[in-house]
Amino acid sequence: MEEHFITVKTFAFPADVPIVQSFMEMKGIDTYMKNLTLNRLTFPFLDIEMQVRSSDYEIAKKALIEGGFSKPEDFL
Repeated sequence: MEEHFITVKTFAFPADVPIVQSFMEMKGIDTYMKNLTLNRLTFPFLDIEMQVRSSDYEIAKKALIEGGFSKPEDFL
């Protein structure tokens, strides 16, 4: 099975990224931040997308809810 990345959360403000990213790393979930560097150069045109491997998506959703960074309805 081929792995691909899925966006699990978006950020409008780059300052919010390190907190959530650190929390996910503490949970053992690798993340990739799409548009992070570009966002720093062109703020506020693009949202930053936190992406995880497709195999980690369900675990990542639960971790974001547990940490208070997302609500269950964010994933409907």
